[in-house]
Amino acid sequence: MTPGEGQWPAHCRAFVVDKTAGGVLCAIRAHPLPPAGDGDLLIRVAFSALNYKDALVVRGARGIACAYPHVPGIDAAGVVVASRGRADWVGQRVLVTGFGFGVDRPGGFADYAVVPQDWVIPIPASLSTLDSMIFGTAGLTAGLCAQALIDGGVQAGDAVLVTGATGAVGSQTVAILAAQGLRVTAASRKAATAYLQGIGAHEVCLPDSLATPAGKALVRARWRGAVDTVGGKAIEDILKQIHEDGVFALCGMAGGTHFSTSVFPFILRGVRLAGIDSVRVPIARRHALWQKLAGPWRPAHLADLATIVPLSEVPTMAERLLSGTQIGRVVVRMEAAPAPGAAL
Repeated sequence: MTPGEGQWPAHCRAFVVDKTAGGVLCAIRAHPLPPAGDGDLLIRVAFSALNYKDALVVRGARGIACAYPHVPGIDAAGVVVASRGRADWVGQRVLVTGFGFGVDRPGGFADYAVVPQDWVIPIPASLSTLDSMIFGTAGLTAGLCAQALIDGGVQAGDAVLVTGATGAVGSQTVAILAAQGLRVTAASRKAATAYLQGIGAHEVCLPDSLATPAGKALVRARWRGAVDTVGGKAIEDILKQIHEDGVFALCGMAGGTHFSTSVFPFILRGVRLAGIDSVRVPIARRHALWQKLAGPWRPAHLADLATIVPLSEVPTMAERLLSGTQIGRVVVRMEAAPAPGAAL
């Protein structure tokens, strides 16, 4: 028997979303854990995080959770307390983001989570468990965006644009790119200039200032690279303003899933469009990105990028996130006490 195998609980304490005849019902209550299979780990969760996808589930949106009742939370970090695979996982601080976590199976809004070991990353020694969730899916996505720009030749001193800059992904992208010496223009509708400059933005602008004259295929180039975390029509305007051989990374859709453009940015300026998907990133690439996030890419003031709330505040914070009033990342702290001896 693998150490800890006999300690698997049948239930967890979780934030559960259900759909009833009267509408969507959210409650913190006991919820059954999924049956453990070969290679599964039991994680005692210390922190999760509220992502856009989680907020949609809390509201009862279709097409995300595979079934209801459901435990949201596509991120989780904590300590492995039991294993149906390798015994050396037990006692390790770990994190999980993406794959089917919080979508196809119960997620991180619970004091325990059952997760395949192939989805799990050991938390780098230089990060606390809390730090790992301040990053979480948002940090991984921001890291993928930064890597796309760097791989495309963007260098220190170059001017770059980040839209949706006060959001979780946008904030972390601004901070990471600024830490690499890029001159970041942060676009946001919120009155958050001091916040954005505090995390490294060289300039702050309103999204309306990105608009270009109708009918013009190209206008004066302004940025060597760009990251769009919003989606929608602004993509068309930004494409027209990227320098020759520039890179444009797309990772958001809250502002819309469609845009219209011409071929001219691509065939006259050689602009490269990089689609960013943080859900199915291979585990080896995740390891490499997490080492960068924990090391040279780590923002100087990581804690400034997050608001920490208890599980009971998830509905309120979900509405703030969906209404566009939340600034930065929302980390969810489990109220339950950690296991004895767990390093948090």
